[in-house]
Amino acid sequence: MRISVNIITQNRAPSLTRLLKSLSDAYYVGDEIPISFNVDSKVDEETIRLVSSFNWPHGPKTLRRRIIQGGLIRAVSESWYPSSDDDYGLLLEDDIEVSPFYYLWIKYALLAYHYDPQVSLPELSSISLYTPKLVEVVKERPRWNATEFFKRIHPNTPYLHQLPCSWGAVFFPKQWREFYVYMNMRFTEDAKANPVQIPKSRTNGWQASWKKFLIDMMYLRGYVSLYPNFPNQASFSTNHMEPGAHISAKDNVVKHDKTDFEVPLLKEDFRSFLPNGKFPPASKLPSLNLFNQPVSLKGLKAAGAKLGQDVLRCDNATEIVSVDHETGLPKQCAKF
Repeated sequence: MRISVNIITQNRAPSLTRLLKSLSDAYYVGDEIPISFNVDSKVDEETIRLVSSFNWPHGPKTLRRRIIQGGLIRAVSESWYPSSDDDYGLLLEDDIEVSPFYYLWIKYALLAYHYDPQVSLPELSSISLYTPKLVEVVKERPRWNATEFFKRIHPNTPYLHQLPCSWGAVFFPKQWREFYVYMNMRFTEDAKANPVQIPKSRTNGWQASWKKFLIDMMYLRGYVSLYPNFPNQASFSTNHMEPGAHISAKDNVVKHDKTDFEVPLLKEDFRSFLPNGKFPPASKLPSLNLFNQPVSLKGLKAAGAKLGQDVLRCDNATEIVSVDHETGLPKQCAKF
């Protein structure tokens, strides 16, 4: 496996400095880890100087700068593309901070659930570093505590969730390539032209979110992400919710409570917290749908297939290769 770190940044040099320090302090067990910095055209000189002077001893460093301002959807979704089926991309915005153990979590999880020849978990499309405290796809955004929710199974069991994470996650090559095909079909300048409406989901109103498109695809395909679940909601990444493309300085005070998003970073070896000190078998991992309700993987696929019948004339064994630009629906499908 090859895991790369891909950072999306623009004009938040203090935030980026904090992220880079946390990445530098992490454990990499001698692995080579390429790192890339992806900046838009309006990046400030302070950020360019910081990136240029940053020393990364764990692998090659790359800086990519856009000529024309692309916006956050393009900045994130185009920050990484897999070069092989063993190439995994960790995407980090600059207001994220990571735990020293973040890389070990990713590597051990990949070994346990993707590279073990006795494990079959084709629905797994990403590994989250972050444990959410809110159900963000519900209008009221209720608080949620994974440790309390899963205490009858095991208070610290990892779990599968239909929701992808944008606050520190590593994405799998096969599903990310599918995401590019899907974005090619769906993304237009008119974001309101949206044929996919997930029943009762708050994401239907998101107009400027790359994750909204990934949520739609994962829902339609029945894909899931692996999430950590440790005491005090400690995670391998935290979101500092600092002003940026989606959060103005005013919004950061009025509409976003940092306590709903910031979580403590795990500062000790996480393996002792896992059930019996190791990752549970894939068949024992609990799974949740988009709304944090327990649903089997088979049930997730059934829900996605039902929605797909309404909006997409392609089943889960096909790939969309062209689209009717008037209706927004596929015209042609091709077998994988």
